[in-house]
Amino acid sequence: MSYMELYSIISKPWASINEIKLIANCGRDTAIKIRNQIQEKISKSGKQLPKSKTIIVPMKDVLDYLHLDYDYIINMAINERKVFQESNIRTNKHASISK
Repeated sequence: MSYMELYSIISKPWASINEIKLIANCGRDTAIKIRNQIQEKISKSGKQLPKSKTIIVPMKDVLDYLHLDYDYIINMAINERKVFQESNIRTNKHASISK
């Protein structure tokens, strides 16, 4: 997964097991364990999570649990985008038009 793809996922305020699976690069069972541990930590702190059909946890807590640095991911996504744009500019300069 590229940093731009990762950034598009972590820029959301809440994470379901689908987002956790993508971020942690794990299966459904492991994502559920991660979510449950985060849920338990939040409950022990006296806070409550929103009630919904899909159980969600704050993305910030997922990033903290996985020891991921939000600012680093943003910077790498920006750099990746610059490189991608520069490579597109170079390839467009040498493109030819054919029928």
